[in-house]
Amino acid sequence: MIRLLKIEFKKISSNRTFWILSGLYALLIILFFFGIQSVIDDLAEEANKKSPIPLPGLSAYSLPDIWHNLTYIAGYFKIFLAVIVIILITNEYTYKTIRQNVISGFSRWDFLKSKLLTIGVISLAATILVFIIGLILGLIHTEDISAGKIFGKSEFLLAYFLEIYAFLTFAFFIGFLVKRSGLALGLLLLYYYILEPVARYKLPDEVGNYFPKKAIGTLIDIPNTSIMRLFGVEFQDYISLIDALVVVAYILLFGGLSYWILKKRDL
Repeated sequence: MIRLLKIEFKKISSNRTFWILSGLYALLIILFFFGIQSVIDDLAEEANKKSPIPLPGLSAYSLPDIWHNLTYIAGYFKIFLAVIVIILITNEYTYKTIRQNVISGFSRWDFLKSKLLTIGVISLAATILVFIIGLILGLIHTEDISAGKIFGKSEFLLAYFLEIYAFLTFAFFIGFLVKRSGLALGLLLLYYYILEPVARYKLPDEVGNYFPKKAIGTLIDIPNTSIMRLFGVEFQDYISLIDALVVVAYILLFGGLSYWILKKRDL
């Protein structure tokens, strides 16, 4: 495993596009989360002015609720990571490095495994970034800090890693299938924003809820903020084992389909 990761790192280390996009993603996440509290404070202040009853103070960053809040919001940014993964895999075909790897002694399974490991590292890095941001903001905005508050609801971080890994495996499959970055990006966006939403609209929820985007994206449900509870709106505030198993099934499906294509395809 370490050998495969070292080989992948050598490829990535000289890839300026990868580092630029990764840096922009990290910067965007940091700026967004460090700036959103002021927006929430302003909204709460305006709502209090117009409300006949005082509204409770809103904080997206109180421990342990911060882990649910941050991972839910961060899930919307995973499309940027998908772009990075698609570029990485399509570059293998553009520069014919996949053929060179096989000629040099890589088995096709080794090649696929190296990519899935790379996706795992990217997913882990994204999770660690959210953890660091959440820890800093949580410590700032929480009174009576304790280990229970810090690690409470930390299962949402594990679910976030699973969500990112599953979605990036889906993006990898699309990039692997069509081999061209522009076409793969277009197909991913088309499916993400048009094809699946339209299909789910026409199908009953019992079917549509198990489509990839829906199943992966709703692993972490909308947080139960204080303002929502005030008006009696409740959402799932835990990670469902069934939802997690569906996401794992999609990881296996997209990984298995990628391997099947790799075995059948001429390099």
